[in-house]
Amino acid sequence: MRRCSLTFSSPFVDTRIAALLAALFLVTPSPAPASELADQGQDLAQRLCASCHAIGRSERSPIPVAPAFRRIEPRMDLEQMVERLQDGLIAGHPDMPVFILKDDEARALVAYMKSLRDL
Repeated sequence: MRRCSLTFSSPFVDTRIAALLAALFLVTPSPAPASELADQGQDLAQRLCASCHAIGRSERSPIPVAPAFRRIEPRMDLEQMVERLQDGLIAGHPDMPVFILKDDEARALVAYMKSLRDL
């Protein structure tokens, strides 16, 4: 039985592999850090949700029946919330508008909701 072993002893080959790996690393998009994503979600919550929901850690919702963001998680799994926001979040009452968010917007909004439980 013959075994084949590939070894690269040439520094030229090692340099080319290193250059290829570096190029792949540079062109691969990296996700936003969690805190940056949460900041984007907070901005989105302020624009879309704050007129009805309390979006912070302590205030009351302007509309009493609208749950505060910090209290949504016990009612709903936040992991499923991303998909629901992309599909069109529909509430059980007529005053809640239908929101259909892009993937990055939905992830940002949920990241913000998750950040509320962290402190």
